[in-house]
Amino acid sequence: MNKVKLALCQMNVVDDKKANLKKASSMIANSADHDADFIVLPEMFNCPYSNDKFIEYGENEHDSHTLDTISQLAKSYNVYILAGSIPEREDDKLYNTSYLFDKTGSILAKHRKMHLFDIDVKDKITFKESDVLTAGDDFTIADTDLGRIGIGICYDVRFVELARIMVENGAEILFYPGAFNQ
Repeated sequence: MNKVKLALCQMNVVDDKKANLKKASSMIANSADHDADFIVLPEMFNCPYSNDKFIEYGENEHDSHTLDTISQLAKSYNVYILAGSIPEREDDKLYNTSYLFDKTGSILAKHRKMHLFDIDVKDKITFKESDVLTAGDDFTIADTDLGRIGIGICYDVRFVELARIMVENGAEILFYPGAFNQ
C-alpha cells in the first residue's frame, strides 16, 4: 500500500450554502498547499444538520453547484476529494450522499448513507433522519492509485458488518465522514 498524505477537514457549517462552499474551498486549497493527496470533507458540509435544511439545500447530482465546485477543485489541485456528504435529490427521494472525486475532477464513486440516525430519548431529544432521508442500499468501494477505498457515512460506522463486507471485497482504506466528530 502507498503512503497517503490525508487532510481531514472539519468545519462549522452555517445556514448559508455559499459561505459553506467558500469555507470548504479554502480548506481544500490549504490542504493542497500542504501537499495532501486525499482531502476529506465532513458529512453535510454544505448544509446545517437539520431535516428541514436537508430539504431546503437538496441538490440533484446532474446540476449541483456544490458538486461542480468540488469537481473543479479536485481537478485544479490534482487531488482526490471525498466530499463528505450533501443532501442529494433524485426523483422524489432525498439521500445523504458522499461523492469521491478523482484527480481529474470526475466522480469516481458515490455512497448513500445506509444506516440513518434516528434517536428518541424521552424528554431530551428526538431526531429522525428517516423522516426525510431515504437509506442507501449498497456498499461502495472505489479503486484509486492510492488503494481501494471503502466509503461509509457517520452512523454507518456503528455497523461493523459494513466495514467487514468492504474489506472482504478488497477495501484497504475506509472513510466515514461524520457531522458529529467536531
